[in-house]
Amino acid sequence: MSDMKLLSSCETDYSNDLHNWNEIERQISFLAKAGFTHTQWMQNWEGEYMYSRSEMFQARDVLRHYNIHAHSIHATEGGKRFTTIDGKPIFRNRYRLEDIRKDYTSKNEYLRLAGVDLLKNRIDLCTHIGASVMVLHMQLPYVLFEEKPEEKTAYYRQVMKSFDEIEEYAKAAGVRIALENMICTPQEYQDEQFDLLFDRYDDDFLGFGYDSGHGALMCREDHYHFLKKYHERMYATHLQDNESISDELLFQEDGDAADLAVLKHDAHWIPNVDGSLDKGILDWDLIAKYVAKAPMQLPADFEVVLSAKAGDLDDELNQLIVCRKQAELFYKKVMEYKNK
Repeated sequence: MSDMKLLSSCETDYSNDLHNWNEIERQISFLAKAGFTHTQWMQNWEGEYMYSRSEMFQARDVLRHYNIHAHSIHATEGGKRFTTIDGKPIFRNRYRLEDIRKDYTSKNEYLRLAGVDLLKNRIDLCTHIGASVMVLHMQLPYVLFEEKPEEKTAYYRQVMKSFDEIEEYAKAAGVRIALENMICTPQEYQDEQFDLLFDRYDDDFLGFGYDSGHGALMCREDHYHFLKKYHERMYATHLQDNESISDELLFQEDGDAADLAVLKHDAHWIPNVDGSLDKGILDWDLIAKYVAKAPMQLPADFEVVLSAKAGDLDDELNQLIVCRKQAELFYKKVMEYKNK
């Protein structure tokens, strides 16, 4: 084990989610300077942006230049859920959104097909940069389901129609979709979602993407519920730490306020793998044990938000180095479990 090459991965937008190529390349160059070997391509993880073929080649060539392997990407479900209405920040996830032009879950057939095109665009991006997995969000309008049960049937009918249409496209490209466990969505609705879709689609196409921070926020009895239940279909990770959230904040009567409190607590701290950091609550030994059992390509992806002051590039790089060391320690833990 002492001679083992230690691998590490951190997402491409660890510092900011700016979409200009100068900033994208700067962050990738810093991943290389910090010693990372892998990344998850994260730019445009939300919204309706379509990558041109030339941009896909540019992404490939920038990654090659810095010798960073993007073995996964974060696809977009279309549209943006966070907005401001009458000066009040709102996270729109409990009902269907009517202002999204590309949405693979939409009841509007034209918009649903546009959403399928958006997913195929991200599959093409995977092909160009050598990624074999794309993480995907699926917001569940669960309050609508509670008020109108027939809407749940309609929602999943559209989802399955879209997945049916992209399944062979994804398989031909050698790309698997990993559905992520979400924040601001009760656990029971996510269990229903994963069970239904994993029963319908085979594991060459559809699997699970584990976000450790989201689990700590939404799984109240066991932060590792989704990890334990779905690790056998786990193809991707977003590993991050946080302080979870109190029941008082999570279950407050004002749903918008509850969602915003969850978003605020979705801290994306560097995983405190060896206990040397001053933040975090998660058991990284336990997480490593389940990652070792999963049929996923290593290293596991970290998804962090660094706290460096804007423009302080030295501090940013130093924090990245800390993150890389924790990622290597996590990789070592995973390999030790694999070798047992």
